[in-house]
Amino acid sequence: MNKIYKVMTTAALTTGLLLSGAAWGMKPATVEAEAKIPAVQSNATQAGKTAEITQNGITLGVNEAFYDGNYIKISLQRSGNNLVGGITDSKFDEKTQDLIHEKGAIKNIQIFIDGKDMYKIGGGSLGKRPSLGWRPGSTPDAAIIELNDPSWLGGQEFAFPDKFKLTAKVTLEGVEQPYTFDLPMQKTADKSIVLKPNVTKKSGKVTLNLSKMNLTSTSSRVQLIEKGYESGKPSDLMYEFVDDQGNELDFLSGFGTDENNKDGDMYHDYVLSPLGKDAKSITLRVFKPEFKEPGATSGAYKLDENGNIVKHYIKELEMTVNVK
Repeated sequence: MNKIYKVMTTAALTTGLLLSGAAWGMKPATVEAEAKIPAVQSNATQAGKTAEITQNGITLGVNEAFYDGNYIKISLQRSGNNLVGGITDSKFDEKTQDLIHEKGAIKNIQIFIDGKDMYKIGGGSLGKRPSLGWRPGSTPDAAIIELNDPSWLGGQEFAFPDKFKLTAKVTLEGVEQPYTFDLPMQKTADKSIVLKPNVTKKSGKVTLNLSKMNLTSTSSRVQLIEKGYESGKPSDLMYEFVDDQGNELDFLSGFGTDENNKDGDMYHDYVLSPLGKDAKSITLRVFKPEFKEPGATSGAYKLDENGNIVKHYIKELEMTVNVK
């Protein structure tokens, strides 16, 4: 099941969905071994306060860090002379089969929760530890790191505590030592809207349950449970979330696995952009993408004249939940 699918959303236009074993997730820019060298460190006295480190003429700072109960967002800002390309840029070398980074681009990110390596939480299993991804920010020198815990993936999995210390080690190309930031994290005090709609729809052999939602001023989190997909193969369903004003919510992160429940059901955990203040409902639309090659089940998607994926919607699985 080692296939990569592209999710064409505003927030994750070039982010792949990596399927390995029985789990899928937003794939980060790269995955590398842990750095074994000392780090230059900065202590941020509070989430959201700028902390900066300069090495080899390149300054990296954290200008925002928060946990809203749905996910963690960390905003990075880079500056320096003679930098080529953006901080998240890379290209794949067909000859060496490696990712190539220009000076100052992110090569690797390590995250520690209260001193524990994120990748060792839950025994290191993909569906039992937090997921990590990063993407471009608003400028070529900005990047956004996003993490969410596996607590909505079925079973009793690890959840971020309300208060903890997060350590981020960011390695840039051309700089020997990682930039290390200690960030005190505390769940924001904003009151969230907690919904348990437990709405179920069925189409053919597939049953889809919209189990629960958590809405904050900074994100929307949705749990979907999919039953009846073909064992040993990834689900071929994709999703869109639209409010009653016609605004489509952007995907910030997403993960899914069937490993955390005895029935083998697929638990999907999506973190989306926040609903607008005037939104009264959210609608889940389900579709199957059409591939460029007729009859294919993977590969490049077929695009319409506007460059959008050709989608075949499944109306039987569409559902709407009131949020007010």
